[in-house]
Amino acid sequence: MLAIILVFLSAFLLFQVQPIMAKMLLPSFGGGTQVWTACLLFFQTFLLASYGYAHLISSRLALKKQFFVHGGVLLAGAIALPIGTQALGAPSDAPALGVLAQLAMAVGLPYFALAATAPLMQSWQAKVDYEHAYKLYSYSNIGSFLALLSYPFAVEPWLGLGDQSWLWSGLFVAFAATFYAYMARFYNQAKRLGSTEQSAFRGGIHGKWLLWLLLSGCGVMVLTASTNAMTQNVAPVPFLWLLPLALYLLTFVLCFHSPKAYHRIFWLAALAVCAFISCFLFFIGSQFDIVSQVILYSLVLFAACMICHGELVHAKPSTEYLTQFYLVMALGGALGTALITFVAPQVFTLYYEYPLAIGAALVLFAWGVVSDKGIHRAPLLGGSALGTVALAGLLFFWLDGQFKSNDIERLRNFYGLLTVTEVNIEGRTERRLIDGTTTHGVEVLKGEGQGEPQSYYRYQTLVGQLLQDLPNGSHVGFIGLGAGTLAAYGKSKDTYTFYELNPNVLATAQAQFSYLDNSQAKLDYVLGDGRITLSAQQAQGQEQVFDALVLDAFSGDAIPMHLLTQEAMALYLTQLKEDGILAVHISNTHLDLTPLMRGLAQQFDLTILYGEAKAEQSHGHDVRWVLLSRDKGQLEPYRASESPWPSSTAPFVWRDDYSNLLQAMKFMGE
Repeated sequence: MLAIILVFLSAFLLFQVQPIMAKMLLPSFGGGTQVWTACLLFFQTFLLASYGYAHLISSRLALKKQFFVHGGVLLAGAIALPIGTQALGAPSDAPALGVLAQLAMAVGLPYFALAATAPLMQSWQAKVDYEHAYKLYSYSNIGSFLALLSYPFAVEPWLGLGDQSWLWSGLFVAFAATFYAYMARFYNQAKRLGSTEQSAFRGGIHGKWLLWLLLSGCGVMVLTASTNAMTQNVAPVPFLWLLPLALYLLTFVLCFHSPKAYHRIFWLAALAVCAFISCFLFFIGSQFDIVSQVILYSLVLFAACMICHGELVHAKPSTEYLTQFYLVMALGGALGTALITFVAPQVFTLYYEYPLAIGAALVLFAWGVVSDKGIHRAPLLGGSALGTVALAGLLFFWLDGQFKSNDIERLRNFYGLLTVTEVNIEGRTERRLIDGTTTHGVEVLKGEGQGEPQSYYRYQTLVGQLLQDLPNGSHVGFIGLGAGTLAAYGKSKDTYTFYELNPNVLATAQAQFSYLDNSQAKLDYVLGDGRITLSAQQAQGQEQVFDALVLDAFSGDAIPMHLLTQEAMALYLTQLKEDGILAVHISNTHLDLTPLMRGLAQQFDLTILYGEAKAEQSHGHDVRWVLLSRDKGQLEPYRASESPWPSSTAPFVWRDDYSNLLQAMKFMGE
């Protein structure tokens, strides 16, 4: 029983720390979902290192020496506590590598010690309880699963990041102390059975190691690709990170705890249906509401992971190869995550790894059943899986051809996907900049409105009225560039300073749109996260003082949360003149940010005005902006455009160490 509790607790702590560290890193790396992908790579890589260490000492050292070595590793992890209190700097030129370096410094040793504990304990338990060694793995995954479910509901809403760090560190120390007691007790038990001098390792490489590697790698690729696809248009919220990971782990629990949970015919049929669903999700998923998207992506993920992990169970070895099995699985997970993090952005201009991972799961299913000598219908099942891949592939290629027929350019990097398209609508030729699946700028090349700011920035919007009304010679700051539409409002003596995180956005705005070239204002561009850059300039005495500051930094269909905290607002106010105006773009499909803006206005005693401009064309956008100022009189000219607040949800405020995006989800409100 003590072994079960310790394996459960080690896994619980292992997966509880992941969202904690990811939330700490978000503000330093732009706040996008790619930060979570890079975090997954770190966790998978350290899992591989810890499993390699567990395999090495369990196969080379006697039991007593294993206890001494791992006891020292746990002690080193405890000395490195508390986690996450180190100063986390701004991203380097290679942000993914920056995330890995920051995590290694902040949580590397404790994470390594915890990750190695479960496979070591299972190899030890195999000496005295051969039959139930693999059952410990399912208990480990139950602990991981509960950790992920508890974080967004029982931890994040109640504790700030600092408190979370100290609580986790205290639990680690308690775990280590209990583990020392377990080692002493277990050694005496093993000594009575004469199992203290021999390792469990029998030598050699198991014949199915490549299948283990590919199945585990495919499962992680499905997980990571699904998370990217699911969150590309919603701010990175732990719930939307952790739900896919929890489902991924649940498939491990089901498959390893009871072989009856994985029935090949049923799950092949389920994944065959989901393969076609994934094709449509890839192209039109953003047209569904957030709840429908989450449900559909989750169904596809669950079916694919049941296939991968069910086949792993069928291919698992006897316990003398146990640590080798886990080591190869960890290697597959690390390679799968690395492919998504480093290779896919260089090779694919869209998230093509998502349908490819689903197809790979079906191909590996065919391999698994054909290599399983105990199944009589292997050719039929394998052929059905490969037939599904062929049919779904044909559908996907046809849809891809239809949807990219208007594309001019596609770019992808760490910060996301950019597409430039050209369409003819209602007698007008429009060029559009799309981030993920969300339009971030429109320019009319021919027809009514040519040369005028469009979409979210048209004349009738609050930001359009504000920039028109500012006197010639104003200095305006913009956090977020998009297609550069707002540059159209620049006057001959104005200075417009744009802060843009994604270098691809700046390059695209300059090469594919004419707003920047045609602006009368003097334009300055600063590459980097707007908040981090402004803070650095302030610290260096290069403080800007703006007549107006415009916050329009979208990632997909959401503003990164670190730009909307109490500390961020305090920074913006230092960058504004006393009578300056802050304009914040809060148009969003899934989030209602008005209670947050009202909460920040109350916190800083600001006057706030909300305005919604309805779409003028059938294909247009309803646009929401808020204006805030310390000087009430500055907002009076815009009262005629004021709109009633869209909801009566109570105002709230986020801080750097506390934010809960579920508060702003539209399905959580009225």
